[in-house]
Amino acid sequence: MNLSFNIDTRLLPGVLLLSFLLLSGCATAPQTKALYERSSMPVKPTVELTDVPFFPQEKYQCGPAALATVLNYQKIKVSPDTLTPSIYVPERQGSFQLEVMAAARQYGQVAYVINPSMDALLKEVEAGNPVLVLQNLGLESYPVWHFSVVVGYDLASSTMTLRSGTTRRWQTSLSNFEQTWLRSDYWGLVVTDPSRLPPTAEYSVWLKAAYDLESVQQFRAAEKAYLTATRTWPEQKNAWLALTNLYYQQGQTAKALEVFSSIMSDFSKSAEMWNNYAYVLQAEGCHKAAFKAAQCGLKLSPNDLNLQATLAEMRSNSTLLSSQRHCPILKCKPK
Repeated sequence: MNLSFNIDTRLLPGVLLLSFLLLSGCATAPQTKALYERSSMPVKPTVELTDVPFFPQEKYQCGPAALATVLNYQKIKVSPDTLTPSIYVPERQGSFQLEVMAAARQYGQVAYVINPSMDALLKEVEAGNPVLVLQNLGLESYPVWHFSVVVGYDLASSTMTLRSGTTRRWQTSLSNFEQTWLRSDYWGLVVTDPSRLPPTAEYSVWLKAAYDLESVQQFRAAEKAYLTATRTWPEQKNAWLALTNLYYQQGQTAKALEVFSSIMSDFSKSAEMWNNYAYVLQAEGCHKAAFKAAQCGLKLSPNDLNLQATLAEMRSNSTLLSSQRHCPILKCKPK
């Protein structure tokens, strides 16, 4: 689901009344049902993030209003009017999810799509993260797409609290909320500082979200997000590769060298690590060490054409003197 529209509900009272009657009578809320069948709840019984700001939406402007809500919660002062040009699509009278996420990145924030589940949603709210959600307030055959922000829940009364439309504290039952949410395939977004990991974050999803920051030239934010990944999942090779590649591309090869020097003992069996290490060493003027690193990589993967090309390139420079004092003496199997 990539599209969100916001139809002016005042123009369609009869259709919407029929929609809600059908939703109440026919739709199911499987995750809500499963939640209450458990012997114990996965979260605290009640939470409400009362300090989440509120921006009443104007006609067709639920996307900018919802995004402004979560950005301001992150201490980023921005109005829906400021966001409208970047995410509102006039011919569609609404906003796309991809544009909402892209706009969040422009403010140096990670746009993290949560796992499509009530559990993930509730856990994020419990941790203090409002969740921007996409709902279909109509029918599958006549959708009424709407962005809102979940700011609280009460398991005892089975209610959800949202910043929605022109209502600061829109309350609805968990089952009715799920019925509208499942029609967007349970799409929910946490907008967060790249140094702050959502409690339900998964490695691959976070790393992709971090790379998305780099791809729009939010390099400082991307660095922070990669560092968060390496602290959380230090055993994951690709997190370190992403961080060092960012440093390399930005000409910060001394930083990249420092990282490689600290982690190669843990990744000495990775040909890819040795390959990238070789290029960083070369950029730092450590030509003999770069040649050695390429050799270490090729020993691990002798048929790798990329490594063969790297070794040939490093060999041509290996006769140059490595006069820099910081150049390491390498062993293919560090202790």
